[in-house]
Amino acid sequence: MVEVQADPVIYGICNCNNCKKRTGSAFGLSAYFRESDFRVVAGDFSSYELSNDFGTQQRKFCPNCGTTLFWYAEPFKGMVGVAGGCFIITPLPEPQFIAQNETRCSWVSFSETIKDGFGKEDLPSA
Repeated sequence: MVEVQADPVIYGICNCNNCKKRTGSAFGLSAYFRESDFRVVAGDFSSYELSNDFGTQQRKFCPNCGTTLFWYAEPFKGMVGVAGGCFIITPLPEPQFIAQNETRCSWVSFSETIKDGFGKEDLPSA
């Protein structure tokens, strides 16, 4: 079990193939928190590390059910990514952005109120 002490710094929908593989779905819902606002409170986690076009990632998942719970990704230094679907008791609000639309499944559509696009300029300064 993990706990966060603040709202996410970055929270969005990603249509990249990496997020599709991570979730087993048509897109990923990812919330990034500062490492100082995140902590593991219970349970054991297994790890999986990979490198791809986005750099190195270390994913932590439940060894019992296989759910990816959180990860560390090179482009998001100082932050921890947490799967948006893990917030079931207190769901997160509407995502801030949609990324990687060029690989979005043609049958998927999102609210027009969500910002289209996310780039390096959107990353918070360390």
